[in-house]
Amino acid sequence: MAAIFLAIGIAVPLIAAGGGPLDAHPGATSAAAVCCGISLVLAVAWKAMEPKVVLALHERGVVVHHTRTRSDDFVPFAAMGDLYLYRTGHHGGLVNALAFRRDAASPWAYVLDSVGNAFRLRGAIIEGQLRERGAVTLRALEAGEGVVFHTVSDDERKARRDRRTLPSDVDAKAFVLSSLGVEFADHVIPLADIASVDEGTSSGSLRLLDANGDTLWGVHYLSLFSADLFIVLMRTLIEARHYGLGGVTSNKGY
Repeated sequence: MAAIFLAIGIAVPLIAAGGGPLDAHPGATSAAAVCCGISLVLAVAWKAMEPKVVLALHERGVVVHHTRTRSDDFVPFAAMGDLYLYRTGHHGGLVNALAFRRDAASPWAYVLDSVGNAFRLRGAIIEGQLRERGAVTLRALEAGEGVVFHTVSDDERKARRDRRTLPSDVDAKAFVLSSLGVEFADHVIPLADIASVDEGTSSGSLRLLDANGDTLWGVHYLSLFSADLFIVLMRTLIEARHYGLGGVTSNKGY
């Protein structure tokens, strides 16, 4: 459309002048200026509406194409350390946004409802992370390594919902899951004390319970990055310890 107005803006005065001087046809010159101005506005508007990032789903990850720099970044599912599910603009109902990144030092990529078939894409990313990163992190736990997870405060979670803001500068706190337990900055929950994971509350909370059903630690599901992966790993560790399975258990105490 911008090109059409630009072509009209150039052609009108030339046709009106018929090879003569343009200043003899002020009306045509003014019309040409208006058409050129419209073409400029349309070009700027089109550029502004052009998506800055385009996502392409692949079997082992997602290609993040940056349109402004014409560069691609392939983020494997196995390397997606953080998946951040959140709501924008409403207090309940289905989650309608997801952000993912490699780690705390990497930029976020967003899957919002403005992206075509966003619901399917979000589901594929969650499934891909569970499948690919799940295997990687289980091997890390078996080797005695820790897996880093991040949480955000309730205020941060609600900020996404109320202000429809993107989590570009989110203040997330790290903790470590290992075959010994869950290690936070100020305390540790030994694996031996954790009897089960409860994710069935209507409030959306996720809790680690002891043998008496008392809460050892709790967090809202949407405040925990990669919550589904954490649940799977935590239950695997609990079952391995309960049934005396090798690989992801440890006799070392805190």
